[in-house]
Amino acid sequence: MTATPVVLLVDDEPDTVRLVRKILQADGCEVIEATDGEQALALYHQTRPELILLDIVLPHRDGLDVLKQIRQNDAETGIIMVSALTSERITIDSMLGGADDYISKPFQLREMRVRIRQVLEKTALRRDNAQLQAQLQRANERIRQLLERFIAADVMAEFMESPEPPSLGGKRQEITILYADIQGFTPLAESTPSEQLLEILNHYLQLAAAAIQAHDGTLDKFMGDGIIGLFNAPSPQVDHAYQAMLAGLDMVSAFQAAAVPGRELSVRIGINTGEVIVGNIGTPQLMNYTAIGDAMNLAQRLHEMAGSYEILIGPRTRELIAGQCALESLGPRPIRGRSGQITPYRILTARPRPKGVMTAGDAPGPAPGRAGRWPPSSSAF
Repeated sequence: MTATPVVLLVDDEPDTVRLVRKILQADGCEVIEATDGEQALALYHQTRPELILLDIVLPHRDGLDVLKQIRQNDAETGIIMVSALTSERITIDSMLGGADDYISKPFQLREMRVRIRQVLEKTALRRDNAQLQAQLQRANERIRQLLERFIAADVMAEFMESPEPPSLGGKRQEITILYADIQGFTPLAESTPSEQLLEILNHYLQLAAAAIQAHDGTLDKFMGDGIIGLFNAPSPQVDHAYQAMLAGLDMVSAFQAAAVPGRELSVRIGINTGEVIVGNIGTPQLMNYTAIGDAMNLAQRLHEMAGSYEILIGPRTRELIAGQCALESLGPRPIRGRSGQITPYRILTARPRPKGVMTAGDAPGPAPGRAGRWPPSSSAF
């Protein structure tokens, strides 16, 4: 409670006003007076008092209506209804309308002072609580903004919605992995000041991240000048392989559009689909949401085999997007660190899906202008 609580006294009886004013001023309150409902509302908005002593029978607008108007947006200010009426219905209406107390005229001075003090204390507690709630909301918003810069949005949403804290472990599921890195970055680093180099790197990584997020992929991690995106984790995507392919095509288009003469930076991309363990790895104190499994390794190997502006995909990805893009087989090839061979495929162009042909969760298809326009020239391969 403030050192000098402000009390709005609303009554059209001069004798009552004089008596109550003396009581309030003797208890260290600042008193503001109104003689009708309209004036009471105007003074309430101007002063935001700690307490309103509100007569029910008033000119222009009765006390119950004033109570209703105030309680529509203010649950904190203390309100005591005062009336010479003894109807039980009025008492009930006052309390249901949000009044903190009801005092009948004529009132006992001792009782009046006690009840005023009680409601003032209640108002102080409510306002303190509201202030703490506002501080907590600001702190939570600040934490959310910070976390969004270090944790993928879908992953953070899953953690925030869970009643339990995150723990180590994961689950097996099929996902599509997009692995990309910037070509030409190492030579550029030899001749570019570190500050400028960082600015260039962040710009191109932002282009890559935007392409992944535009197709509901999850940013797994940045690795130097590389980036990994996961599709179908943690949020399910029926067409995760197709969306990963579109993200790769968008990424290539974005890098080509951002090309600067004398600063030859491009991107190479590997996309692979397979079963992995998706979950949290690390320690109980510091963990990272990611995917672990051979499918991740193969995505990395495919990206290593790709040339500038090339997108190479694995056999399972090719199976899932068959008929939705033009492909070129590279034939059976050995893969570093793996026994046997696999056949990678190079994506040439995406084909728009036939009108009306969609699966659950599908987007309407490639954005206008994407299909048939990539690569822009045969020199891309």
